[in-house]
Amino acid sequence: MNALSSCLPENIGAVHCRVLRNRPAERQRRRTTRVVSSLPAVSHWNLWGLISERWRLMRHNGVHRMLTHLPTNGNAMPTAESSPTTFRAVSFRLYPRTAAKHDRLMRVTGACIYVWNHFLAKNRREYDLHRQYPNSRRKPSVSFFSLGKQFTELRRETDWLQELPFSAVRHTLKHQADAWQRAFRHGGFPKFKSKYGTRSVTFAESSHFKLRGDSLYLQKLGWFAVSRVGGNPHTLGEAKRCTVRQVCGKWYAVILYEVPDTRIDNGLAIGVDMNCGQVADSMGRFFHMPDTSRLEARERRHQRTAQRRRRGSKRRLAARRRVARTARRIAQIRHNFAHCVSRELADVAGTVVIEDLKVGAMTRSAKGTADDPGSNVRQKAGLNRSILNTGWRQLRQMLEYKSANVIAVNPAFTSQTCRS
Repeated sequence: MNALSSCLPENIGAVHCRVLRNRPAERQRRRTTRVVSSLPAVSHWNLWGLISERWRLMRHNGVHRMLTHLPTNGNAMPTAESSPTTFRAVSFRLYPRTAAKHDRLMRVTGACIYVWNHFLAKNRREYDLHRQYPNSRRKPSVSFFSLGKQFTELRRETDWLQELPFSAVRHTLKHQADAWQRAFRHGGFPKFKSKYGTRSVTFAESSHFKLRGDSLYLQKLGWFAVSRVGGNPHTLGEAKRCTVRQVCGKWYAVILYEVPDTRIDNGLAIGVDMNCGQVADSMGRFFHMPDTSRLEARERRHQRTAQRRRRGSKRRLAARRRVARTARRIAQIRHNFAHCVSRELADVAGTVVIEDLKVGAMTRSAKGTADDPGSNVRQKAGLNRSILNTGWRQLRQMLEYKSANVIAVNPAFTSQTCRS
């Protein structure tokens, strides 16, 4: 009734309306609309006619346009022109304390891998037949809607899939549908997933997970202990999605929040020059990438050890895990460096000007071909590793969501100093 009363003009006042149904005639004559104000009474038929007319305009013009014309009083509904919002992801460390909980996570992530590979093999087979016989074989439908219907049929036929959360496992096909669309635009089919790689499952609906303090509930999986250094910075935000993944044997839960956009443009601008191993700004400051040469040497040593192990053996698997842990540590150092530098630059100026670098073209191999071999191949390979280890693209992505404005300019002649 509050929403309907706010739709009325301001001079109506607080109206208490009662609609009588299946009442005796003498009681209907005695029951009239009461107006708690000094204004003349309004019959309930006129009142509901006014509300119906406003509701018709609301459906015709759209809810967002109708909300902006509500009366500006204390009981009015909030307008759609609210403060802008943005999305922020918060990563928690997840601890399956018991073997049963760990087994549940392994089962649901394994189901996601199974569903991904099952439909990928099916659609690739149908796509190959379509390319061989375009007149008799139709092109497979790889939209999320079509894949979702096929998954429902597969789930009815598979008993163990019925024990797992439906929407979480089905959301894997959303990623596959997006991968197919990218493949049709840019080339390159989606790849099969291995059970030895990174495992993940996404709960795309906020009603299927909840975070209470240091505990996270996942649909059909139960409660899990979580922790994060510094706590949750967006406790007042609205949780939209939760992704649970296993990286190098450790479980993480990444929750996506919708929060108010607090980025402020202070009117200052700063230029950023990204180099190999360091980042410089127009204020004369240099941010040096931490030295990871010892970790890189350790990673190469573990790679050589894994290469000597027999394929499929447990010793080879253990060596590959050591390689993954070392590479993960290098990636975390690079990730932390990008976070620290982007936060320092975003706090100084509201506008950050960077170079629009084509990292893919700059890190292309100089190997050449058999007929036209390249030169200085080893030196170019070392330069490529240095460029990729600095993480230019990662730094740019962090600046784009931390700064109020990010401007990418042509990198030509940006290192020259003006005479004036």
